[in-house]
Amino acid sequence: MNRSDNKTATGGSTMRFTNSELEMIYQYAAPTKAETIGGMKETVPVIKDLLTRVIMENAIEKLQKIPEPECSQFIADNKARFLAGHENSIRRRLAEAKAQTKQPIMQGHDLTGMERFLPETRHMIVLDVKTSDSPVGFPGERHRYFLSDEGYKNARASEGRGEIKIKSHAAVAAGRLYPDRKPERER
Repeated sequence: MNRSDNKTATGGSTMRFTNSELEMIYQYAAPTKAETIGGMKETVPVIKDLLTRVIMENAIEKLQKIPEPECSQFIADNKARFLAGHENSIRRRLAEAKAQTKQPIMQGHDLTGMERFLPETRHMIVLDVKTSDSPVGFPGERHRYFLSDEGYKNARASEGRGEIKIKSHAAVAAGRLYPDRKPERER
């Protein structure tokens, strides 16, 4: 059955289902025809919306006309189509979100991580990895690190070698951040 034509063959004839009926069948799908119809029938008395009740009753009536094992296969196929469509929808939305994101995902230390509050922490930097020679990651990645004075000195040396580019810096004292001010021409 192709979801676009919403029908299934039943012993020589064709049964048509609306998209709403197919969605109801998906929501109550069970391994067998009897279990699926049983679950749907249990729900009918508590449905307050008249249109929803009619859709449910029509779906039940149509399912009852389909013989086993064809009905169970139809229910399983319908469920698989809905799940595949849902999975594709999630993948599509993730791909769109990734495409809209101009900045790489932040890696390294969490902004509220314990590294920020260590007594020796004096600097927070955000950096972009430029070369595969970088000691902190792969080209194109962005990292945040809370560093001691020695760690910051090493990061500046790595930037000098062209391995990373420090995008921002903030002084850290007792966990509080004091971002560097940009010169007027960079604002």
